Amino acid sequence: MGKKLITWYLLLSKRLLKKPSFWAVLLLAPLMTAGMMLAARGDSHVLRIAIYAQPSDDALGGQIVDDLTSLDGIVHYFSCESEQELRRAVSLSQADAGYLLPADMTELLRQYAAKEKSSLPYNGHLIRVVTNEDTVQLQLAREQFYSVLYPHLSRMIAEQFTLEQEEFSDMEEATVRADIDGLYGQLHVEESIFEFSYDGNEAASLDGASYLVSPLRGLLSLFVLLTGLASSLYLLKDKKAGMFNWVRYGYRPVYEWLCILAGTSAGGAAAFLGLLFSGTFTKWHIELLLMVMLVLAVTGFSSILSRLIQNMAVLGTCIPLVILICAVLSPVFASFRGMMPLKHLLPTWFYLNGLHSAAFRWRFLLYLLAANLVYFILSRLPRLSETRR
Repeated sequence: MGKKLITWYLLLSKRLLKKPSFWAVLLLAPLMTAGMMLAARGDSHVLRIAIYAQPSDDALGGQIVDDLTSLDGIVHYFSCESEQELRRAVSLSQADAGYLLPADMTELLRQYAAKEKSSLPYNGHLIRVVTNEDTVQLQLAREQFYSVLYPHLSRMIAEQFTLEQEEFSDMEEATVRADIDGLYGQLHVEESIFEFSYDGNEAASLDGASYLVSPLRGLLSLFVLLTGLASSLYLLKDKKAGMFNWVRYGYRPVYEWLCILAGTSAGGAAAFLGLLFSGTFTKWHIELLLMVMLVLAVTGFSSILSRLIQNMAVLGTCIPLVILICAVLSPVFASFRGMMPLKHLLPTWFYLNGLHSAAFRWRFLLYLLAANLVYFILSRLPRLSETRR
């Protein structure tokens, strides 16, 4: 019996791969992976901000410009040669905003720390921001700008505070500033202050992660679900054509399950290769285990739908709705609380949460066993009713 099932699985897989429409579905995985990787390598920043430091013997302004332009993330900073160039870039929407840094930044920061704002260059302000509109994204980007400016301002405030204390009144100002500079040099941290880890696993760095490639895992899990639902449509078409009429009634649910498994296995293999070449791959044994579990879970999920919905048109109409629900409730782009009973019906939700959680992997195992068990129970209901008649 086992040899016969393997033979049928291979024949069903071969038959499915002869369908051009199924190849069109399979090609979505490499095309999606390649597209997101190319987008991540290109100019894919959410915001572009121009920055110009007025010429000065003080090197602090140029240092701040270098620090900002060296940042890699969703905000891209680029330097301008003049204030006119910066304003032109903003007016032509080549930049979302522009930052003007005055000359003699060190002295102006000291005056700002001493609360002598009347001498600041831009109407009592240290920095001038040029923008057409003040959006939420630009307000968040300013926090990044402040994070670069703050270490210098913090040192100036520490110097000013120390100079105002009576305990240091007998020390020369240059000596106090030199000592504070030395202390800040010892406490300065070059690497990332924060790191994240899951369930006590090895911590991962927050640097160098592309925000564009991040949703790829979730999208590929939806792709595997799509191959399972598409296989369900092919199954209903084959059943309508009488392909399984010659199979013994007791074995028919198994062959129908193999028909869907043939599609989800091909989709799982394509998704696994997409993860492997995308740079989002983690440990191979965990990735392989989760992908096998996802294939089996999607097979059970799709088999239940094909059993409950016997009409091809209705099932075809439900496919986009199912994909949309999984995309919203599963942590593909974002994760939010609520609607837990519905989330527990979705294989993609267990797959994405199981990547960094052993507890979720056990729950995922129970889910796929339950889903396939429910399918085989449902597949026997018509036979039971027929026996009673």
